[in-house]
Amino acid sequence: MKFRLAAVAVTALFASSASLAGVVTSSSNIDFLAIDGQKASKTLLKDVRSFNINDNNTHQVVVRVSELVREGSDRTLFESDPIIVTFQGSSEDLQISAPRLSNEREAAQFKDKPVITVKSASGKVLETKQDYLKQEGFLPGVNLVDNLSDYNSSGAVAAVPALATATMPAAMATVGANGKVQKGKITVQGENAAEQMLQYWYQQADKETQQRFLNWVKNQK
Repeated sequence: MKFRLAAVAVTALFASSASLAGVVTSSSNIDFLAIDGQKASKTLLKDVRSFNINDNNTHQVVVRVSELVREGSDRTLFESDPIIVTFQGSSEDLQISAPRLSNEREAAQFKDKPVITVKSASGKVLETKQDYLKQEGFLPGVNLVDNLSDYNSSGAVAAVPALATATMPAAMATVGANGKVQKGKITVQGENAAEQMLQYWYQQADKETQQRFLNWVKNQK
């Protein structure tokens, strides 16, 4: 009897935990580029257009809106610049959506003033903060996470300061004006967070791991 009661209690606990989780999906014209400071990847996405949240904390996504729009008698592909959307999480399922754009005029209006809606399964429209993510560098898509981290450090309208250093180890959170980070005998210097992280973890590794890494790098050429 005690075993059955314990089993029922465990089942109820898991059911309660599951009920607090929500799924965020997007309309068919939206792609997720980043989720809570990290580049959208298979480990974060349930599929191409959805991911899980299980708390009521502040969340931030970067999205791109894409549509085939009419241009006279032809159709052209419209792709927006990356748009940051910050919103409060919910235990309900949420959908992030953009209006359908059918022609050049609608696309131009959206580009000038993009509107992304976050709505709960019960129909409530959530309050959001939105802004364009300015892209820097020769390959802006590659630098998206770095650009987002810089944005979150800026105090801009849709910034989430807690996500500013999400891509860097805690030991590397303090960076001097000369771009160097010190932790004991470890010193790194680089143009971006990814380069600094590579140097940091290389120096953290043992000699055998460092050599395997160098061999791997040689094979990438």
